[in-house]
Amino acid sequence: MWTKQELTQIAATDDLHISPFREDGKTYGTPTWIWSVVVDDALYIRAYNGQSSRWY
Repeated sequence: MWTKQELTQIAATDDLHISPFREDGKTYGTPTWIWSVVVDDALYIRAYNGQSSRWY
């Protein structure tokens, strides 16, 4: 669960990138640009490139 402060910070950020772990569970993957929106204290995220993204 996200705190209100964390949600406020995320909502105010223009660019977010994530680096999910690779299959080995230890190595970070390529940073992926994500889109986010906060609605009613819930965070929704999607890969910016949609279905063509590795992190879809």
